[in-house]
Amino acid sequence: MKQRMLLWIVATRNSFVSLLPLTFLRVTLDLLVYFPNTFYQNFMTDWLGDNWKLPLAQISEATFSFFALALTAIISVQLVYRLNSSNAAEGDMPTPLMVAISAAINFIIFISLLGYSPIDFSMEAMALAIILGVATAELVSWLTHKRLLDLLHLSVESDTAFYNAMRLTPTIVLVGVFFFLLAAFIAVLPDFPDAYNTITQAAQETGFGAWILSTLTVLVNQGLWFVGIHGGITIESYQQGAFFINDVVAISTDWVTRSVYESFVLIGGSGATMGLVIAILVATRTGVQNKVAKISIIPSLFNINDILIYGLPIVLNPLYLIPFFAVPLLLMAMSLLAFQSGWVDVVNQSKVTWTTPPVLSAWLLTESWRGVALQLLSIIISTLLYLPFVRKAEIYRHQQEQLAFEEATNTIIHNGQTKLQIISRQDKVGMIARDLVYDLRQAIYRNELTVVYQPKHHRAGHIVGVEALVRWTHPRYGFVSPAMLVMLAEDSGDINKLGNWVFEQCCITKAKWNKEGHYDLTMAINISPLQLSDNTLPAFLTRCIQQYGLSPDEIELEITESSEISDSKQVEKILQEISDLGIHLAMDDFGMGYSSLLHMRRFTVNAIKIDGSITRDVLTNSTNADIIRTISALGKSQNVSVVAEYVETLEQREALLEMGCDIFQGYYHSPPLKPEDCPMYFLSHRLEGAQ
Repeated sequence: MKQRMLLWIVATRNSFVSLLPLTFLRVTLDLLVYFPNTFYQNFMTDWLGDNWKLPLAQISEATFSFFALALTAIISVQLVYRLNSSNAAEGDMPTPLMVAISAAINFIIFISLLGYSPIDFSMEAMALAIILGVATAELVSWLTHKRLLDLLHLSVESDTAFYNAMRLTPTIVLVGVFFFLLAAFIAVLPDFPDAYNTITQAAQETGFGAWILSTLTVLVNQGLWFVGIHGGITIESYQQGAFFINDVVAISTDWVTRSVYESFVLIGGSGATMGLVIAILVATRTGVQNKVAKISIIPSLFNINDILIYGLPIVLNPLYLIPFFAVPLLLMAMSLLAFQSGWVDVVNQSKVTWTTPPVLSAWLLTESWRGVALQLLSIIISTLLYLPFVRKAEIYRHQQEQLAFEEATNTIIHNGQTKLQIISRQDKVGMIARDLVYDLRQAIYRNELTVVYQPKHHRAGHIVGVEALVRWTHPRYGFVSPAMLVMLAEDSGDINKLGNWVFEQCCITKAKWNKEGHYDLTMAINISPLQLSDNTLPAFLTRCIQQYGLSPDEIELEITESSEISDSKQVEKILQEISDLGIHLAMDDFGMGYSSLLHMRRFTVNAIKIDGSITRDVLTNSTNADIIRTISALGKSQNVSVVAEYVETLEQREALLEMGCDIFQGYYHSPPLKPEDCPMYFLSHRLEGAQ
């Protein structure tokens, strides 16, 4: 049951986030209507007439009206997706669209029978939206598996849309009838007693009415907002008979004025989130929290924080539960003490609206520097109180981001083997992949990638060349697997850009080494099979070699097995042109690819590199040892060098040498080196080879 409730909470929170476009629209409209500036208000009236606010207010109300209905449908969709994933083995699942239709119907049934307006954005409507969204998804998912409701027994040869509609119609009708009867039963129940006036009267009789009612106001407001219900509207609907009085200033007795509550307690919006915005900007420089805070700066100045509430999110987020309640409670206590002690007095409320920015609202209310000082102190305190929770949330965000990245890395590399497209996925992996592709394009453009070089040693011991290896340290995710880097580039169509960038960097580096006398060392550069379909590749290779004064035989292109080499005439032509240039070709990951032996028939290779998965455990795996001997014999018969990679120990090298390998590459000799560290290594290992 605990796991099920977690699904409900996640589905509800994600649904509020999905409705952020509506929130953005309403925030914009509220700013246009309630912008607290006399010149602006007069200008708009003169320009658009006395009723200019009416259409904007109606649109804003329409977003409220649609919000609850949309929330019902989206919660049901969010939940049924998760239920479908967990119940996939049980047969046909309900389609999310049909479940959303059912949820919307049930919401309208309930709203109508209980006497609420279908365009009412109240606590009742929001609570119903959440309950009905969850209940509809659960009931429809449960009933879908009941064979008795599959009345037509349609063949799977039927049209998919027709099949799903007819299969689920009895279930949706039955669920609708159930909610109709439930709503009709609730409608005839006696009304609950008016608890609000009772609470107000009891609080006044204690002599601490302002404290009790203010505390209740904060708790109710924060509690409603925390579950995603607009607390301000709910409290406003009861303000005349319960917690607030608008027209009488009597803080020293049993009442709290709404203007004081909004100006000194809810600074920046519910939860006093002006302090949260500042705390996020102080504690973070990147990430989703920082972005949401930046977007929220201007709305927060007008006490609108819906973007922050639903964007971080704060709704149903345990990381912000404590400060979201504690900060406004503390500010409420500070304000009451200040006003009841007479240190600050309310002088004028008429010029203050709920959108009046901080400092200005304090000055207009109190006409005193003390009011401004109290408000600024409240902002500082709220910032300090939110700060440790922001840092904790940021640590958690980093951890979750890294876990998601690691999961995405594993999934992408695995999918690369099955050649499923990655960036088109609509899950978290797809999101991370698209984010990485965008950043990769920027990194190529800005030269933020690096190339390191791992030495390759002859069987006699001396160095004969290096392999160029591209590296990318992402600003958020850190080190990105080269395998994933290549797969993303291939998947997104950026492999030619990446390959060309790497090739040119290698040519620049080799030209520098040549000036120091290292002409005879070969530069091995990986090339994706997809690059072999680029008609401009031979011309690009020619330009780089000539531009940097290299000889073609200094370059060796290692054709990777990241994907199959096309057997088209175009690829054959490009391979022939590359060979005609004098550039050597080599087969990378030989023995584990798509058709390594067939490729040796198609084009002339200078070297074959045995896949690392074969060479790693050659000392303990006799099958791998036999494979290496066979490949070495093939290389000898074809006069092709056999390269062993991932050589880690002397024992492994000696075994591979005995099996017939010619060239060795791995940490036994050297890890990949920065380009500036290579010349010294070349000199020392030329001497070792000579000795």
